[in-house]
Amino acid sequence: MNPEELESLLAELVQAVTQVMQSGEELSDDFQGLLAETLNNLVTRIDESRTQQPNVPPEQPTGIPPGTLSSTPSPDAQLLWILAGQQPQAFISYLRNFPTANTQQLLNNPTQLNATITQLQQMMPQGQQPFINGIQHADLNSSNVWGANYDPQSGKMKVRFQGGSEYEYDGVPKAIFDAFIHGNAQARTNGQNQYGRWWRGKNPSLGAALNQYIKAGGFNYRRLR
Repeated sequence: MNPEELESLLAELVQAVTQVMQSGEELSDDFQGLLAETLNNLVTRIDESRTQQPNVPPEQPTGIPPGTLSSTPSPDAQLLWILAGQQPQAFISYLRNFPTANTQQLLNNPTQLNATITQLQQMMPQGQQPFINGIQHADLNSSNVWGANYDPQSGKMKVRFQGGSEYEYDGVPKAIFDAFIHGNAQARTNGQNQYGRWWRGKNPSLGAALNQYIKAGGFNYRRLR
């Protein structure tokens, strides 16, 4: 397949995932893992196909000056936005994990990156996350963590796990909670369970962040349910 056919396939994939989201279905972590593998394979094949073709600069859409932002984010950027749970920081992390020509252009141009994030937020607005026992569902899907709640005054943090158990941790600094809830850590293994799938190097990762910042932090904890 030539690059244009591969990019068309990528666009169709984005459209299908968007339709699933618009139907109200939640993207499981397992499904996100499959999407990440598919995206990685597609962008690799696109890059390989382009290197085999004559070195001709890509065509600029009519009416758009070179170096300016096009009207619609690229399909790979749209898919990464979905994989990142529509969270800007997670999206930037995924841009770094999948270095395509489009993602590198965004990372090298902060103005274009911010404009793209704004466009993606308008295209795919995020709904209100649900609560259980006062604990909010995490923005990032996880095979381990369902959600968390934090009181900055007391430093108490509650975590609900996918199996339904809930724990409370004492004396957690806000910076530690922020690092955890944004999943600022890389998964070190590959695997899956009934709630989803994870892969080595996955970043952001709530499960990896829980191990790195909370469990390794030695905070006092108790089981609530």
